Amino acid sequence: MISEDVLNSALRDLFDVSPVPFSISTTDFNSRYIKVNPAYLRLVGRSWEELAEKPLAIDLPYPIDHPARLERMHLLETQGFYDLTEVEMLRSDGQIFPTLITAQRRRIAGESLDIEIVIDNSERKALENAILHAARTDAMTGLHNRASFEAHLVEALSVTSDERRLSLAYIDLNRFKQVNDRFGHSVGDRVLKEVARRIREWSADGDFVARLGGDEFAVVSSFSSARPITLARYLGLATRIADLMQIDGQPIQVGAAIGIAQATHDMGFSAFLDNADRAMYEAKATGSLIEVRFDKPVHAREMKLSCG
Repeated sequence: MISEDVLNSALRDLFDVSPVPFSISTTDFNSRYIKVNPAYLRLVGRSWEELAEKPLAIDLPYPIDHPARLERMHLLETQGFYDLTEVEMLRSDGQIFPTLITAQRRRIAGESLDIEIVIDNSERKALENAILHAARTDAMTGLHNRASFEAHLVEALSVTSDERRLSLAYIDLNRFKQVNDRFGHSVGDRVLKEVARRIREWSADGDFVARLGGDEFAVVSSFSSARPITLARYLGLATRIADLMQIDGQPIQVGAAIGIAQATHDMGFSAFLDNADRAMYEAKATGSLIEVRFDKPVHAREMKLSCG
């Protein structure tokens, strides 16, 4: 039978050589470090001299009274543990990284202490983010895709107010079918990529740009009611799209029919889409190379601008 002393010595060795970071701290509000293993020091990029008797907050990117930390402290006080909880930590170089922490509050020989097991969650989070990005990104153009667009629009509509308005521009390319028919789909794909680049360069900070599929794009913009959007801005976009592009030495031109809707604070998702869609089809029906239409009449100084 192995003696208790030998077993305790083996456990101390395991603490030191474990590749999994361990931390032991006090149970008071500041949670000061009592002991950590070398794996923990490597994780946060510090020496023990930097951590000894310092509060755990030194390795957190937010204040010690942050609601998430208070919730973890509450769990330790009421149930004595929490398991695989997502916690952002701070390395000594200022890098914030995700972890999963399992903690337990123990009382040994009349003294209380908290034991944490920390798992670096950076690789898993990076993979999750990559999967999410791929699921919400149009593979051809790198813009947001329809699923991402719809999710964004629902959220944006929920915070629209009388002071903060929302606009939606539906963009359908004119003469794109002729490009595909004449030059083939590979050239058509390059045209779509170039149009996406032009829309992205034209867009302002805060604009949400998406490819909805085929040759249809959308731009969602938030704006102040004191500074309403104008047709002139979107005429500039349509003109930019219609600029000649050179592909394999071949000059190619497509145009744009743009329909613009503006949301009131109580407008629903479907109504908003329908308004923009209707305006776009009105623009499309003119047969012009570029055409911009609002779904509702605007002031005379913002009258419809078009170019054949």
